[in-house]
Amino acid sequence: MSVWAPVIGLALVSWVVPWLWSRILPEGVGWLLVIGLLSTAVLALVSAVGFYVLYGEAGATVLRGAPLHFALLSAKSGLLWGPVMVLSLANLPRGWKTMKW
Repeated sequence: MSVWAPVIGLALVSWVVPWLWSRILPEGVGWLLVIGLLSTAVLALVSAVGFYVLYGEAGATVLRGAPLHFALLSAKSGLLWGPVMVLSLANLPRGWKTMKW
């Protein structure tokens, strides 16, 4: 499998997740911070599960031997999804109807 498919997929997910949270939660600066925290948790989980899946059959063995391995990989992948998520969060106030930035 090429490395580009997971990278592009993770970048797309990191753009969409904050947008989806903004459709559920109210507008406002405080809520924007909550959306950022929730998005970070979801993206960390998505990337950890993604690495587990990419490991294939060895994923279960690695998980038993080094349970934090996938969490560390997820944190490292934050270098990819973090900036995209921040850009998505910065774009959210443009669509606010009731609150002003």
